[in-house]
Amino acid sequence: MIRKRRERPGKSMTSASRPVTPILAATREEAARAGHGYVGVEHLLIALTPTPAASSGSAARILADHGVTPASARGAVRRVIAADDGDGPRWDPGALLGTLGIDLFEIRRQVEERFGPDAIHQLYTGPVGWNLRPRGPLCDPPMTPQLKRALNGALGRCWDVTPARLGERLLLAALDADSAGLTRVLHLLEVEPGSLRTAVAAELHAFG
Repeated sequence: MIRKRRERPGKSMTSASRPVTPILAATREEAARAGHGYVGVEHLLIALTPTPAASSGSAARILADHGVTPASARGAVRRVIAADDGDGPRWDPGALLGTLGIDLFEIRRQVEERFGPDAIHQLYTGPVGWNLRPRGPLCDPPMTPQLKRALNGALGRCWDVTPARLGERLLLAALDADSAGLTRVLHLLEVEPGSLRTAVAAELHAFG
């Protein structure tokens, strides 16, 4: 039985009304596309690279100046995580269960078809689901502590207002998030983290 969910402070961090939502959506999409077991600052780096939608942003320009493209960043992230050198687990539950012949995506589809598109979210955030297991294999991959640290560093306590130079703030906070995975990714890209950080900080300082 699916019980009515109980709202919990700070539970939802990707409300559609929040300006950071498109970047977080792109970050999650990168992790999902690769079948990774977590969403981390490594995936955020890809989301901040120059694309038709982000080409006008200073963070994208700075990354491009350092030779970082969506393709090169995506390749480096996948190599690092494939080697189990990222900030979280290599595979998501769907990929792992697939090796046993269990189609988690089909299970998720059937649950949503029978109980509604929000059924899984309600299950894990309801009183029973929350007490027994806040997260489970039917949920989306979790954010790493490093990504949460970067988001909090860039946004502070107010997620509903866009701070000036959001892309640069996110990139700077990611570089300061103590992410071993991101450091390894930048090494593969032949980008010195300190040099990149200096460029981002200078951009933020120039615009106050």
